[in-house]
Amino acid sequence: MGVGQGRFKWLWLSMALLFLLRTPPGLAASASFTVAIEEWPPFRISDPAASTGYSGIDIDLLALLEKRLGIHFTVVRMPWARCLECLRTGDADLITGAAYTPERARYIAYVRPAYFSIGPVFYVQKGRAASIRTYDDLRGKLIGYSLKSAYFEPFDSDSGLRKQGEPTERQLLLMLAAGRLDAIIGTDVNVALDSRRLGVADKVEPALYRPRQRIDLFFGISRKSPLLARRAEMAAAISHLVRDGTVKAIAARYLP
Repeated sequence: MGVGQGRFKWLWLSMALLFLLRTPPGLAASASFTVAIEEWPPFRISDPAASTGYSGIDIDLLALLEKRLGIHFTVVRMPWARCLECLRTGDADLITGAAYTPERARYIAYVRPAYFSIGPVFYVQKGRAASIRTYDDLRGKLIGYSLKSAYFEPFDSDSGLRKQGEPTERQLLLMLAAGRLDAIIGTDVNVALDSRRLGVADKVEPALYRPRQRIDLFFGISRKSPLLARRAEMAAAISHLVRDGTVKAIAARYLP
């Protein structure tokens, strides 16, 4: 090898080393990050025909973010409580459809703005909608909820209510239809869709009482993840997708 070739090789190796030293782990264009999800139509829907095994609003948004940020997401399904735990430990990098709570904010860096808003809703057995007309009507009833989910105050912190936590809202719907719960709490979009998918739409219905609060949904990054360095870029991308109507157009494909 000539002197010129040797200098060129040394220069190339030096530049490569400098790039590696200045680039935090996981930020290369080929970086892959784990997204912890729970099935939650219409945001995350089990779909064997899809390349990731899932479709839905969140999945379509992840695909757009992959292109805009030049990264790859690997979707892994698990119960919602475990999704949050994996964000806390850093075993997962990203979560979608997460409502804000101060507790979660200690280990999740929320990507603002919110990309969607939903409302809490109570469901009861068919013909019993009038059994819950006000918040006070919840007292004395056994109410099912999804573990580690955030709905609204004062419900979330109300220790005077009889509440039973279950891993998934789908499980809650089946229990309600079977008469094992007096009521369940969910969100207006997904409970309606899940009741149809599970074949129990003729056995359950929304209660007359509807909380006025809305729940903003965010993408959230584990504070232990190298993806945190891309938070500003992700926020800018999501903001653009919300402003230009892309999120609304995606949602229209999945909402009834």
